[in-house]
Amino acid sequence: MKTLRVPATVASLVAVAEFVGGAVAVAGLGDKDAYRLRLAVDELITNVITHGYPPASAGEIELHSSVSDGWVLFLIVDFGTEFDPTSGHRPIPVVDPDDLPVGGFGLSLARMSADRLIYERVGGLNRTIVVVRRSGRDLVAHDDRRPPWMS
Repeated sequence: MKTLRVPATVASLVAVAEFVGGAVAVAGLGDKDAYRLRLAVDELITNVITHGYPPASAGEIELHSSVSDGWVLFLIVDFGTEFDPTSGHRPIPVVDPDDLPVGGFGLSLARMSADRLIYERVGGLNRTIVVVRRSGRDLVAHDDRRPPWMS
């Protein structure tokens, strides 16, 4: 498992993208799966940066990646305001993109991009798990190589 810890700032999105790119390369993901993983993680991290910490505070985000035969998994840990990205749903309307309001659809995109999105609040921490299945592979119910926090 690989780990990255970054400040909760927009400037950190570059390091996050590189970190996700490393997992994509290790996993040998195809373009479609790589895009889905990048989109989900980027939207979730951007949400933490934008809404997770009060404007003047210096928050951090931890990312952990794990690759298995059938899936790629990211654990996003932040120490900010409690927020469950799996709750609620704001459907993306089918309209001309120029008519869409700015913002508000990132979490819907993240949920649609991941094969599984899990949230838990543990000891004052937000833990969001993003699972993207590698094309042509099934999620295995009991994979001994899963990290202990994956249920």
